Amino acid sequence: MTRYSLLLLFFFIGELCYSQQYNTLEIEKVNTDLNNNIYKIGNAFTFDYEIIIDGNKYRLNQNGRFPGDKFTLVKEENDTLGLKIQLIVPKVDKSQRTNKKQTEIYYLFEPDFSSLSGTGVVENENNIWLHPPRSGFFSALETCPFPYVKYPIEIGKNWQDKMKIGDHWCDEKWGVWKKKLLLLYDYKIKEKTNINTKVGALECYVIESNAKSEIGESKLKSYFSEKYGFIRLEYEMATGLRVNLWIDHFSENNNFNDFENIGKYITEQKKTIANILYK
Repeated sequence: MTRYSLLLLFFFIGELCYSQQYNTLEIEKVNTDLNNNIYKIGNAFTFDYEIIIDGNKYRLNQNGRFPGDKFTLVKEENDTLGLKIQLIVPKVDKSQRTNKKQTEIYYLFEPDFSSLSGTGVVENENNIWLHPPRSGFFSALETCPFPYVKYPIEIGKNWQDKMKIGDHWCDEKWGVWKKKLLLLYDYKIKEKTNINTKVGALECYVIESNAKSEIGESKLKSYFSEKYGFIRLEYEMATGLRVNLWIDHFSENNNFNDFENIGKYITEQKKTIANILYK
């Protein structure tokens, strides 16, 4: 195994995805990856973010990206890290798949790419369901509804679901509980709109959702594009903490066939970011 493969596998092992499934989610038994139109193998989506507490905007400092990290927040204007989140869709052999009925996705964290976490997305003719990043600070997103849309997309369409999560996801900033927390979800497609993004002006559907539990009510407003998927996510935790993510860049036809090629991609990304920062 090469140096790249060992490095990436080390970070990946700490973030293996546990099987999580909403009751209403329809998962295909075959063609798990091959029928994807948005989250296709070789695609890479970069997201920027902001954390809002009492009207003030924050970013993550050096900590807060790794599993079990004690995170540090800094005011937006004092951010020196420039963290961004990449979602990439790799090719995974059946024998190596950790999400048996989901398309594997990896989350990478710019600019140093020193953390990689693996989880899954479901995409088929019936629905699209995306697991958000959950390393370090982003454990907060586990307490909110997951990005989820059902086909056919119709304004006014609504559905409910539920899931339990363990207390290893809790924190005083977004909620504390003991053992299992039952989240009761409600989703509704509210409207069709157009928003400006770094990848262009996009037509999208606005899906409002909430999760009720013993710690209170959390919310997610997601903006879904039929070309780029979930392009903006606006979270609000039960404590009032807010987290917004939005698409910053997109590329396709990348060679993500194995850890070696993912390592080469990371090297090129580092060079590109360095050239932008220090030109």
